[in-house]
Amino acid sequence: MSKSHEHKLVRQTLDRVGKNHSLSSLTMQKRLANLKTIGRFMARQGLNDISNMKTKHVDSFVRHLREDRQLAPSTLQGYVTALRVLSAAIGKEHIVKTNDELGATRSNSDRFKNGETPSNFERLAEIKAALYAKTDWQGVAFEMQERFGLRLKESLGSNKVEHIDGKDYLRIPAGFTKNALERRVEITTGEQRAILEKVNAIKTVQGTPGIIPAHLSLKQGYWKQLNAIRNLGGTKANHANSHCLRREHIRERYTDIKNMPEKTSRDDAKKQLIEEAGHFDCEKLKHYTK
Repeated sequence: MSKSHEHKLVRQTLDRVGKNHSLSSLTMQKRLANLKTIGRFMARQGLNDISNMKTKHVDSFVRHLREDRQLAPSTLQGYVTALRVLSAAIGKEHIVKTNDELGATRSNSDRFKNGETPSNFERLAEIKAALYAKTDWQGVAFEMQERFGLRLKESLGSNKVEHIDGKDYLRIPAGFTKNALERRVEITTGEQRAILEKVNAIKTVQGTPGIIPAHLSLKQGYWKQLNAIRNLGGTKANHANSHCLRREHIRERYTDIKNMPEKTSRDDAKKQLIEEAGHFDCEKLKHYTK
């Protein structure tokens, strides 16, 4: 295998995935490094085009990382995420198995410690009121996190509703997600519809495609919102950062799921919940709830 062929596969890999400007610079650097490693390995597997990657190639790559390089599961997870992003980019999401099947699940018990972390509901309510007092778009963004379990950046760019098989879904664009993969969250409550009406009202008044004012970029809007929340006492130490909104949304839905009488229904509902939260493995629920 020539260096030129290896370079070709690396370039194909990077070009297929493209750039996700919503990621932090450090996360982007790690993602690019992982993708380059994947491209080089696939070249050594004899692939002429990265779009020909199959499950057997993915399994071989992860086995190489786990057995030959002896990487820890926590490190493997970063590579598996990169594999998922790449497989989605080439239209083959199904070729990457679950973290458990790939041996990329951490076994140390403290990884689920956040499942028992309490939230300061009184402080969260105060922060929401204060944000609405500042500007409507900041209050609405905070409430979008609360109603849909979104990450902060996702709350700033998710405003399109899609109708699929008689149901309504909020589309979370790839450019705003943590893993650069688009997803949908089913709209099931009156509170969700009400906050989406506020989103549309802000867009109409501002004449903007989203709730961020025209004079602010996504990056500026993100940091303005994050700093405002922090300055109002929305910190991890106070059990009132914006992640608490996401965690409590998932906890509330999971409580309903646990009360379902049929196991099959519970399993299907858990799978839908974790996918709507932007994860792939139901084990991730333990990061949010007991």
